[in-house]
Amino acid sequence: MRLLLEPEPDTDLDALTAEAKAAHAAGLDGVMLRQTRAVPVPLIVAAALAGRVDDLLLAVEVDVGDRHPFELAEEAAVVDLVSAGRLVLVVRPSEGAEEEYGEALDLLRTALTARPFRFEGRRWRVPAELPENVHNLETHIRLMPSPAQVRLEIWGSGAGRDAALARGLGYLADADADPDELGRAHDRATAALGPAAIGAPRARRESLSDSDALVTRLRAGREAFGQDWAVVAGGSGEATALGREVRPRVQLHRLNPTVERLWEANGR
Repeated sequence: MRLLLEPEPDTDLDALTAEAKAAHAAGLDGVMLRQTRAVPVPLIVAAALAGRVDDLLLAVEVDVGDRHPFELAEEAAVVDLVSAGRLVLVVRPSEGAEEEYGEALDLLRTALTARPFRFEGRRWRVPAELPENVHNLETHIRLMPSPAQVRLEIWGSGAGRDAALARGLGYLADADADPDELGRAHDRATAALGPAAIGAPRARRESLSDSDALVTRLRAGREAFGQDWAVVAGGSGEATALGREVRPRVQLHRLNPTVERLWEANGR
C-alpha cells in the first residue's frame, strides 16, 4: 500500500514544506495538493515544493474541462521537469463539463507524449488551424518542453471514474465511495481492457482519526477493490502515525499472527 499525505485546506507553503518533510521522514510516498484558498494554483505550488523537498511524489489534483487541456498539459510538463519526474496528475471533471471529460483525458495523454500529434475531437482541435492564422499553418504540433517522465502518470478522480478506467488509467475515489461498487467497476475495466488494465493505481481518500480503524479500512479496501494507494488527510502528526503505525500493518497482505499479537501487546 502506498500512502500520500493530503494537507489541510488552509495550509500555506511554509507549513506545506514542513508537512512534506515530515511525510518524507516517515517513509510515505508523497503528498497530494489540490486547489484551496491557501493553494489557489496547486501546480505552481507543487513546483515550489519540488525545490524544497527531494525524493517525494507530488500528486496534484486539478479540474479539467473548463479550460483547454493543452494548456494544462503544458503546465504539468513544466512541473514534471522541475520536480525531476515526480508529478502525478490527478484530473477531476469540472462541474458542468462531465461530457467532455473523456475527450479532455485523451487530449492530455496525447499532448504529453514526446512526439508531434494531431487531435480532432468534438470540442477541441489541435492544432486549431484557425483561418486567422494565415502564416506557418501546421498540421501537427508537439508539446514543448516534454515532461521528464516517459509516461507521466495521470489518474481520474470524482465523477471521472468510468472514463478513467476505460482508458486504463489510475483512479482516486472519494472517501464515501462504495468499495464493492469500486470492485465491480475495476473488474469491468479489467475484463474489457485485459493486460492494458494491469498496474493502474486504485486509490481512495481516507482519514486518520484512529490508526486501528484506518488499518481495518485499508485492508477491507484491498480485499474489495484491490486498493493499493491511500490519500490520507492530515499534517505532520498524521504523517508520523502513518509511517510508524499504519504502513507496517498494511504493507504486507497479512502479518504473521504472532507478529500481530506482539504488535498489539506492545502498544505499537
